[in-house]
Amino acid sequence: MTTIHEPVLLSEVLDGLNPQPNENYIDCTFGGGGQALAILERIKPAGKLLGLDWDPQAVQTSQQGNLILVNDNYKNLKKIVNDTGLGKVNGILLDLGLSSDQLGSTGRGFSFQSQGFLDLRYNPDSHRPTAAEILRTYSEQELTDLFKEYGEEPLARPIARRIVESRQRGQAIETADMLVQLVSNEYRRRFKNRSRRQPATRVFQALRIAVNDEYGNLQAALPAAIDVLEPKGRLAVISFQSGEDRLVKHFFKQAAAKDNPTIRILTKKPITASAKELAANWRSRSAKLRIIEKL
Repeated sequence: MTTIHEPVLLSEVLDGLNPQPNENYIDCTFGGGGQALAILERIKPAGKLLGLDWDPQAVQTSQQGNLILVNDNYKNLKKIVNDTGLGKVNGILLDLGLSSDQLGSTGRGFSFQSQGFLDLRYNPDSHRPTAAEILRTYSEQELTDLFKEYGEEPLARPIARRIVESRQRGQAIETADMLVQLVSNEYRRRFKNRSRRQPATRVFQALRIAVNDEYGNLQAALPAAIDVLEPKGRLAVISFQSGEDRLVKHFFKQAAAKDNPTIRILTKKPITASAKELAANWRSRSAKLRIIEKL
């Protein structure tokens, strides 16, 4: 069961998308529904909102009045729009962060305290390898490359080496708390002063991105979103780490190129959380919002 968590940059998203009565919108990452329901209030009485989420614990495919929910990956956005008969829309939101429900769940390894199996798949039916499988089968070099590319982890190689050594002793890393302990131990070996940030954050991020092919999904979703927008329709993307923000920034820059632009960039620099929101909602600390308008 999902709960409505406090959405990040909500007022900035509403200002940027500017939803109006009777318009149609898509929230590609419905999660707990905080942002989607705020948009739905603005587009009443006849506007429709399509909410997508790959996580079956977040949504089940259904329709409740003007709210259409679909359990699917946003990389399939164009097909989903065609299947629902929604047609072109006035605005789309992509919030790329984990939901509060996922962070609080101990069953799939998203929580650092989890003693359950280290899965990290948004959808357990996706037939993609789990994080535990990657840690059990990747070579030291493959793990090093993964932690560097997707996590920008400064201790990528020594952490990868410890993982391989552990499984060679018959102690494969199978749970979140085991991985946290291994990474924390490696940081303590090298740094006397412990950071306020959980040392395993970057490693978990890298594994989650690889397990779910997050960059591939985003690269498929961005051009699809432009295609399903009405002219003057807007796309808002909230990113939470540098790799995905670079991907979004590069795509927007290419799409707005002078020779054949398809969009207009409305945020010359990404919008970040105010001091007030930072104090009230810790999830907003790394959030960056970029908004474009289709030409």
